Amino acid sequence: MASIFKLLSLITLFLALIFQANGECSLSDIKIMHYTTNDYAHGMPVWKLNITNNCVCTQSQVKLNCTGFQTYLEDDPAILNAHENECLVKKGEPIHSYESLIFRYAWEPKFQFHPISSQIQCS
Repeated sequence: MASIFKLLSLITLFLALIFQANGECSLSDIKIMHYTTNDYAHGMPVWKLNITNNCVCTQSQVKLNCTGFQTYLEDDPAILNAHENECLVKKGEPIHSYESLIFRYAWEPKFQFHPISSQIQCS
């Protein structure tokens, strides 16, 4: 009985991946999660930001809204490059299927990053 449920779960996952690969990906598949750390920089809490592409397709040229973004930590341009009101993720290079990137910044309150654009590339 358990093997039937396993088989059904695998079939469901396979079908979901097929449908998503056929153009069902969108900007909303870029997920941004904040995590608290126990670190501080210049008296400000350090936040860990996890940016994940939850799509079976690759997304590149991912940009986040960064209006008003500030940090006491040095920016890591390989992950997040802030320019005026936009942040380019991973220098615009592809973020592959289910790939996650970690970025740390120090500010209070935590900044609300939102994806504003990307280029979806499905094979």
